Amino acid sequence: MKKDIAVFGIGAFGEAIAIQLYKQGNNVLAVDNDARIVEKIKDDVTEAIVADVTDEDVISELSVSKFDLVILTMGNDLESLIICTTHLKNAKTKKIMAKVNSAIQKQILTSVGADEVIEPEKEFAELLAKKITAPNIMEIVPFDNGFLATVSIPSRMYGKTLQELDLRHKYKISAILIKKNNEEARIIWDPSIKLEKGDELTVIGMEDNITIVFGEK
Repeated sequence: MKKDIAVFGIGAFGEAIAIQLYKQGNNVLAVDNDARIVEKIKDDVTEAIVADVTDEDVISELSVSKFDLVILTMGNDLESLIICTTHLKNAKTKKIMAKVNSAIQKQILTSVGADEVIEPEKEFAELLAKKITAPNIMEIVPFDNGFLATVSIPSRMYGKTLQELDLRHKYKISAILIKKNNEEARIIWDPSIKLEKGDELTVIGMEDNITIVFGEK
């Protein structure tokens, strides 16, 4: 579904997220106080304007309550982040997401009203570390009370069936989808299906157990 999103602060991260959201079909407003930056991005988003988002009157003029999400990416300027978040909260913004660089900044922005606070550098480092130490885990995200993961089959599982591996009883991992070769992923109805090189599974379980089972070759 197309969303109305505003991105305040068009540095490297703000520019990248604004353009990507626009490419995905969303209406994106990019706002920065530097006219050169706004000029650079104006053709890659729905609208780009020069404004000081720490000014309460500017926030009012932007009618921020109409946006589904406002993303703050003002870099290391914590004061501006705090002021802008406060103004947005007072203006009944539906959802405020803020980019920060440290745990203490995250705590502060959460306390003044940000609905979601992200640390991209930290999250990327964690993802890269997982990719290095557990290359078979292609994607893993929180799901319900556990995690949902897409994994490639380790070589030690080649030729074995899910029935033989008995993941549910040994590790409390449920395999729900399988993708073979270049086929579409399909629901696993038959646990006697043999796993082969190149197969991918979608599984549900606890992160530690998924890493133990699929993290090594």
